[in-house]
Amino acid sequence: MITLPSTSRPWAMLLCYLGVLILVGSSARAAARYRFDGWNTDSGLPQNTVTSILQTHDGYLWFTTRDGLVRFDGIRFTVFNKGNTPGINSTQLVVLSEVRSGNLWAGTQNGGLTRYREGKFFTYNTQQGLLDERVIWVQEDDAGHVLVSTA
Repeated sequence: MITLPSTSRPWAMLLCYLGVLILVGSSARAAARYRFDGWNTDSGLPQNTVTSILQTHDGYLWFTTRDGLVRFDGIRFTVFNKGNTPGINSTQLVVLSEVRSGNLWAGTQNGGLTRYREGKFFTYNTQQGLLDERVIWVQEDDAGHVLVSTA
């Protein structure tokens, strides 16, 4: 243990306080370079629970919520759900994946797997071969096959 003479302790404390002030000042300056926005139903989301977020190759941000699929273009939200969009069978979307072909896949809690391609939606369910309509994840393998995990 190093002991400082009593005459140098005030200087050591002053240097310590000065170091803390410099650190706090520099971190505040670094945080000022970034802007954070929060989105909720007042901003245009249909529901405040967002379960997945993905940015597609065309620059859109997509969100899955408990009340539909949402596309954000940087200014406005567009909501797609079973009430306003043919081809969507569930409002409770939970996972997102974009594959190399450009298809966007959205897995649902209880309504199968929805594909978005060229502006149209189509949902696959047990009638089209899914083992269960609760989709846990969707991913593309190296060969370009879409892999789907269900409950």
